[in-house]
Amino acid sequence: MDGAGLSDREQRALSAIEAELKGDRSLDRILRSTSHRRQRIVAAWLLGALAAALFVAASVTVSRLLIWVFAAVWTVAVILALPLSVQWLRRRGQRPGRTGHP
Repeated sequence: MDGAGLSDREQRALSAIEAELKGDRSLDRILRSTSHRRQRIVAAWLLGALAAALFVAASVTVSRLLIWVFAAVWTVAVILALPLSVQWLRRRGQRPGRTGHP
């Protein structure tokens, strides 16, 4: 192509493909779950970093309040990260060419 764009026939074919993809519910579900998973991963990392900072602060100051806040944040981070870790391990074990043994 010389950069002039798509021909009428190519444009119709592209429109038909786009219409088919918009109507695919399973593709839509996959794309939404991927976005949700990314948000959970970011939240787990941020909570983990916050828990680490609180751990250091609680260790230095020996403040009961900081210790309890650290415990709460760490618990939420673990609860959030555990299902993500299990999903990652399952996907990793399902890759072709892997036996699942080290």
